[in-house]
Amino acid sequence: MRVWQKFRDKLSASVQRPETRRAVTGMVIGLSLLAGIGIGAYRAWPAEEPASAVNVVTRDELNDLVQERVQTVIATLYPWVLDGPTQVVMVETPVNPLAEVEPEPQPEPEPEPVISFERLIWPVQGEIATPFGWYRHPVYGDWRFNAGVEFDATGEAVRTVLPGKVAAVNSNGLEMELVIEHGSGWASIYRSVTGIKVAPGEEVKQNQNIAVPGTSGRVFFGLTHNGQPVNPEAFLR
Repeated sequence: MRVWQKFRDKLSASVQRPETRRAVTGMVIGLSLLAGIGIGAYRAWPAEEPASAVNVVTRDELNDLVQERVQTVIATLYPWVLDGPTQVVMVETPVNPLAEVEPEPQPEPEPEPVISFERLIWPVQGEIATPFGWYRHPVYGDWRFNAGVEFDATGEAVRTVLPGKVAAVNSNGLEMELVIEHGSGWASIYRSVTGIKVAPGEEVKQNQNIAVPGTSGRVFFGLTHNGQPVNPEAFLR
């Protein structure tokens, strides 16, 4: 009891001091401010709102709503669209250019005819006057190359030695030349002829009358393969 009495007397004495009263007053004011701030913050804290209910919309209702909005936009911004007649437009599916397209069947090329020299006929009736190859000219005396053979024609017709197609009819102002292609690179040449009866591009048969000998009576006949002269005497029978 004496201890408690002494503690109370000291506390009472200290309270009576001015500086102690000021300290206690400051502590009370500070505690009051902290309590006020806490109460205000608690009242200002936002209360949790209850979750709103979600309205379920069906697909049909959604389509109707979209259609209604579209009609409203058209009526407001593009009223002239609703004035004209309704036209149904069919939209075709675009063609994919990368899609595989079956190529159209191509006709097989016709094989070139096989040239047979077993029955190569003479182009004119007569004798060979100038053979194939090098010869000495009877008038000028110089050596010249003959790319075919020259005939002294006794008949009235110049005939095709093989079937083919007329490639060209040429003239140098002095004599006429007829060229016939036979396929596989082969061609026959008839020169110093007149009265030509065929035209370029025309198909001819073997032993067909195509011209007559010229006024000199000499007819040149030549054979070429891929543009190179070949000795006709090796095939004439």
